[in-house]
Amino acid sequence: MSVYNIYYSPTGGTKKVSDILANAISDNVRNIDLLKKNLSSQHFEKEDICIISAPAFGGRVPVDNIEKIKTFTSDGAKAVLVAAFGNRAIDDTLIELYDVVVSVGFTVVACIEAVAEHSLVRKFGAGRPNAEDKTELETFAKKIIEKINNNDLTVPNFPGNRPYKDFKASAMSLVVDDSCINCKKCARECPVDAIPMENVKTVETNKCFSCMHCVSACPKKARHNSPTVTNALEERLRERCADVKPNKLYI
Repeated sequence: MSVYNIYYSPTGGTKKVSDILANAISDNVRNIDLLKKNLSSQHFEKEDICIISAPAFGGRVPVDNIEKIKTFTSDGAKAVLVAAFGNRAIDDTLIELYDVVVSVGFTVVACIEAVAEHSLVRKFGAGRPNAEDKTELETFAKKIIEKINNNDLTVPNFPGNRPYKDFKASAMSLVVDDSCINCKKCARECPVDAIPMENVKTVETNKCFSCMHCVSACPKKARHNSPTVTNALEERLRERCADVKPNKLYI
């Protein structure tokens, strides 16, 4: 049996949640970063346990995330699904993630929704997962292992709708300031190749889905959103994101 920590985490929040859960389950975890390009296909055995974590982007799983999971195959490996969200809601993220992992052969034994910092407006969910979240997520992990050890493969009840809600990307306006050293890390790491290598100060808007990985990855912090656009988004989200949201386990 192997334990896999499989995550798609453009700004690091989803990975923090996934790491806590995976490390609570095993001291010997194999990591698979779905943000990386040119990943080789992977097969998972029936005895394996896989933490599969995705960010909630507009209440959906990012398309690139979905396409990479579709390259997997499984003989019924146990999957723990995680939807990390920026203190608003997961909407249809878990059910969309469930549908794709089941389609490639996983057996879903538990689902979790967990709060992480909002990728666009960082003050929402700031500092999460925090110490209290870590303790709670580790408790979730113990309950999940107990269920697996009891050979209980019942499908958990969790929220979501089919058809999924329409995905509407937030229209962000990236700014690259003079501290850019043209190292091209943003272009190399963009999961959808939306930043041209020959001109990293531009973005192909037909490809970009505002994942903010380029902002997070920039070693000089030269990339950021237009303050005007960010402030407008903050005002639009404030009512739905300001309250402290709980983590939830569906088992």
